[in-house]
Amino acid sequence: MARSKQSQIIFSGRSDALVAYLIDAYTNVSQRNPGRTILQKLCYFAKASGVPLPFRFEIYHYGPFSQEIFDATERLLLDSAIEDASEDAGQSNYIPGPNLKLLLDRFSAEINQHKRHLRLVAEMFSPLNASQMELISTIHYLYKSHREWFDRAPKKHAVVASVLEVKGRKFSKEIVEEVYDLLRKAALLS
Repeated sequence: MARSKQSQIIFSGRSDALVAYLIDAYTNVSQRNPGRTILQKLCYFAKASGVPLPFRFEIYHYGPFSQEIFDATERLLLDSAIEDASEDAGQSNYIPGPNLKLLLDRFSAEINQHKRHLRLVAEMFSPLNASQMELISTIHYLYKSHREWFDRAPKKHAVVASVLEVKGRKFSKEIVEEVYDLLRKAALLS
C-alpha cells in the first residue's frame, strides 16, 4: 500500500529542517507568521549566530537574500512540512504543516544542537515587521561585509552611508543611525 504525501518526507533535508524549526519557533512567539522577507532575514540572523545553514546571502532589494532559502521553502511546501496560508499569490504566509513533526523528528539530533540559537533569533525578531527586518539585516550585512573586505570594523558613518546608498530614500539617515546604535548596543555589530 502506497503511503500518502501526508506521511512522507521526500524532498527536505537537514538544512530544510532547521528552516522549518525556525518557522515553527517564530509562529509560537510572534503575532504574525513569517512571509518570504521575514523568513529570509530570520535565516540570515540564524546563520550569523552560528547555525550551520549553507545559504549564501547577497544584498538585494529587501536586504540580504538567498535563493537557496526560496528553494528550501519550496521543498518544505512539497513535503507538507509547512504551508502557505496566504490568499494572495504574490504574498506568503508560512505556517507549520501536517508533516512538520515528522521532519523535525527525522532531524532531531541536528535540530537539538541549534534549538537555543534558533529560538533566540525567533524571539529577538518576533516584534519586528518586514520593513524593520529589512533595515536591521541590511545594516548588519553591510557592516559584516565591510569588516570582511577591509579586515577591520567600519566606522558608523561608513555603514550609514552604504545603507543610504543601497536603500535610496526608503529610510532616513536618522532612522539608520538609530538602528545602527541599537544593533551596536545589542552586540550584534562586533
